[in-house]
Amino acid sequence: MLQRWGSASLQSKVIATKSNQIIMMSKSKLYYLHSCKITGIVLLQMLLLFGYAFAQTSVRGTVTDVKGGALPGVSVKIKGTQSATSTDGNGKYSISVQPSSVLVFSFIGSEPKEVTVGNQTTINVTLEESQNSLTDVVVIGYGTKKKIDLTGAVNSIQSEEITRARATNAQEAIQGRLPGVDIKRSSGKPGADFSIEIRGANSITGNTQPLYVIDGIPVGQNGSATNPINDINPSDIERIDVLKDVSSTAIYGSRGSNGVILVTTKRGSKGTTKITYDAFLGIVNPYNLPPVMDGPTFVNYVRDYFYELPRASAIRNNLPIPTTPIADNTIFSATELSNIANGTYTDWIDLIKRNGISSNQNLSINGGDNKTNYFIAAGYQLYQGTMKSESTKKYTLKAGLDKTLNQTFKAGASIYATFADIRPGSSEAFRSAYRLRPTGSAYNADGTERFFAYETEAQITNPLFDFRNEIRQQQYLHVLPNVYAEANIIKGLKIRTSFSPDITIQKQGQFNDTFSKSRLGTLPNSASTAANQWVNYTWDNLLVYNNQIGKHKFDVTIGNSFEYHQQDFTSNSATGLPFNSLWYNLQSATTINGIAPVITVGSGYNQQNITSVYGRANYTYDDKYLFTATMRADGNSIFAPGRKWGYFPSGAFAWIASKESFLSNVKAIDLLKFRFSYGKSGNAALSTFIQPYFTQSQLNQTVYDFNGNGANGFSPAFGNQSLTWEKTDEYNLGLDLQMLKNRIGLQLDLYRKTTDGTLLNQQIPLANGYPNTRANLGVIRNQGIEVGINTVNVRSDKFTWNTSFNFAINSNKILELYGDGKNDIGNGFFIGEKSRVVYRYKVIGVWQNEELAAAKGYGRIPGQYKIEDFSGPNGVPDGKIDPSDRQIIGSDMPKWFGGLTSTMNYANFDFSITLYTRQGTFENSVFLEQAMNGDQTRARFGAFDRDYWTPTNPSNTWANTAIEIDGEARTVAQFQNSSYTKISNMTLGYTLPKKMLNKAGIQGFRVYANAFNPFVFTKFIGWDPENPSGNSFLNQDFRTRTFMFGLTLTL
Repeated sequence: MLQRWGSASLQSKVIATKSNQIIMMSKSKLYYLHSCKITGIVLLQMLLLFGYAFAQTSVRGTVTDVKGGALPGVSVKIKGTQSATSTDGNGKYSISVQPSSVLVFSFIGSEPKEVTVGNQTTINVTLEESQNSLTDVVVIGYGTKKKIDLTGAVNSIQSEEITRARATNAQEAIQGRLPGVDIKRSSGKPGADFSIEIRGANSITGNTQPLYVIDGIPVGQNGSATNPINDINPSDIERIDVLKDVSSTAIYGSRGSNGVILVTTKRGSKGTTKITYDAFLGIVNPYNLPPVMDGPTFVNYVRDYFYELPRASAIRNNLPIPTTPIADNTIFSATELSNIANGTYTDWIDLIKRNGISSNQNLSINGGDNKTNYFIAAGYQLYQGTMKSESTKKYTLKAGLDKTLNQTFKAGASIYATFADIRPGSSEAFRSAYRLRPTGSAYNADGTERFFAYETEAQITNPLFDFRNEIRQQQYLHVLPNVYAEANIIKGLKIRTSFSPDITIQKQGQFNDTFSKSRLGTLPNSASTAANQWVNYTWDNLLVYNNQIGKHKFDVTIGNSFEYHQQDFTSNSATGLPFNSLWYNLQSATTINGIAPVITVGSGYNQQNITSVYGRANYTYDDKYLFTATMRADGNSIFAPGRKWGYFPSGAFAWIASKESFLSNVKAIDLLKFRFSYGKSGNAALSTFIQPYFTQSQLNQTVYDFNGNGANGFSPAFGNQSLTWEKTDEYNLGLDLQMLKNRIGLQLDLYRKTTDGTLLNQQIPLANGYPNTRANLGVIRNQGIEVGINTVNVRSDKFTWNTSFNFAINSNKILELYGDGKNDIGNGFFIGEKSRVVYRYKVIGVWQNEELAAAKGYGRIPGQYKIEDFSGPNGVPDGKIDPSDRQIIGSDMPKWFGGLTSTMNYANFDFSITLYTRQGTFENSVFLEQAMNGDQTRARFGAFDRDYWTPTNPSNTWANTAIEIDGEARTVAQFQNSSYTKISNMTLGYTLPKKMLNKAGIQGFRVYANAFNPFVFTKFIGWDPENPSGNSFLNQDFRTRTFMFGLTLTL
């Protein structure tokens, strides 16, 4: 009634009518009536406002995720209005509404939810995780972008996926989860690094690793680890974004051709202070070791070996074949004969291995308000290796503060610091354990350790001595601070500046006692030390403009960057220390037992400056047509004048076809987007193949051999002032598809990358005084396909099951080498082939007894490997085996690789499993390299337990080691199919119900069990198919798996 009355009174007129008669009023009466009218209108408006207020009510509630955890920062908006609020740190909110209002709850990474208020005063909402995350913000170079607005190929992994993998570093956590990202572990050593290649190898001799950017800072590979993200605690990572195509990477110009990995660490967020403690403890177990013979089997093997030696010689020379066995006392030492008689054998492998320990503890504090956010985290990692005396301790600290000063200015600072203490253990013990015969002894009769396992051994030492008498240590400190300031100049226009030092200080030392493998009990002890320091500075300035005019959206970024890189190092070594002072007293070296000390000193320094200007423009029309143009110019001091600057443009277009009218009624399709990009990027991180002074001629220190005596000297190196970046042209065609209410998602990319000017050693006439020089000569191409499929298999109130699958096929091919169309056989480079190949003889079996005549035609006898007569000097088989018969038999580059991750949640339980596979690889097994190339008169390495050929055992797989005297033929067998499929991660967790924790003031509590690399399926014979070659037999380690238990507590 009040509202109707007010509405009617507003329709009254100054001049009223009655019975069709006009009533004229005097001027004073008219003025009086007009005043009454104004007063009435004001009163009525006040009554209307009071009436509206009485009709509203206040609604409050809590927003949680599917596990009951509070969600801070959730947007709560009244649909169709500008009225909105957000949840606090405990997920709580309050807002004034009308009964007819509809509340819209939205949060990044979650499905939005709408609720009609009605007569409710408390509305609690649970938000489910978004399955397509098209509105998620993706980090790109120098900015962010909604996933649906991307024109490039970008893949991401979130914090929850990283931390739930329970890996000791982030590389383990992302292995097998991102299409086109090939990740390999370098070894089983504590703190071992991983190598990463994105879309193949874009260089023949240079670095093929991607650029790493941590919190916007390009981070160099400073030696603390080959991969900088090895220093980042996985618990401190918010997300990892991988930029793969040129539309995404061109903003990084001369360093973008190998892809870019962006690591964003956690920062503070609005809400009450949240304290999180996470810890796990695990057992590291060596398993699936290559088979070696036990004692009795080895004894028979040695007897067979020495029995076959003279027989093989007789067959080759058409002499009578001896039949008398060789007496044991001629092939075994006294100690060995005693052990054989007593049945006492030594398992050298078991003597050095153990179950290791992996533990991790992390504590973080996160909070903030409307103006200030803070985040502090500390972590401790301990890894005791599976070989005695090896361990790694790592300490991490992350601190960040962001401050909104007013509506215009914002500033912040952060620091990430890592300190590591690595004890790699003995470099020789592992090799010694595999080289020593099981017939030897580790201990004397009185229980003391033997230095040599048997009397006739004078080279291979007891590995127990190596553990104690070879001491190695590496320590490094990596500090990555950052300060920034930004200002909103006008609406849509922001300026930002940031300054970031990147400092690494590393020192390492090694001490070898007289009774160690390298000194053999006779030479004086030795020690060495080295110190390195890397100091890098990056200063970035950005100008960002965003605006929308009708259907037109603009997003422009312009910036410049200044980088300074410096490295200096020293190294010192000495022999003959008067006492075991490790590497801390090298100046005291003196003559011992008549052997003069040898002291060496070295040092070095290099410097590099990079100046860059870059820009990127994004334009979107009608949310359907997206355009991106990028340009970067880099100037680098390592190149000569006239070659210092490089220019790297790119362009991209995307079409969201699902928003067109002809597809708007197709309910099965939620998103259909096509992407295309083309551009140029470069590679300036050219490993050791190019250093800051390689454009200049130099004299490099070297050691010359004069009749077995070393003499210090210098060798010339010819500089090439035409050196420049390796440049890559790339095309990318992509498709993004979401179907059936985002239950099925597909990302498909086809690409072709051609790198021109790859660095090679160019031969030059000796008349110049130099044998060769480095030059931009080669051309290499990578092309392939990447597929990523995500499915929501089951989604209900209590049970969800999601699956993510990806695979990639990459074809790598050398198109040109030195411009003359010729192959480089010496370095293993072949036009039309992959840039890394195995070029050897091909074994097609073992010669059998009945093939004696045919075998002798090739200069061989039964029991030797049968080599394929592949070619002769004229290109056709010629009936003999010579270097012309070598051929390409494989590559360490996979024909395809991929991963599968399946995640299930039931009530408060969660389970996930990840599989990773690399197929079509063919690589050297260091284990077999030693087994096939051992000392034939001692048969140390022959202990590999295999079905080898004998006259009575016609194996067609393994030759008889005594008969196969061709060294190169023996090495062929060490190359193996290294394809593998592994279950890389399995996790089972339980989150306590929220109701149980509220009374104790606990926000969350989860316990979990995890298995890392529990199963590997492979035919490879060696320690680990993931790293079959390693660096050498030295520094090798076992294949391992880790079983761990942990908890996460949030207050």
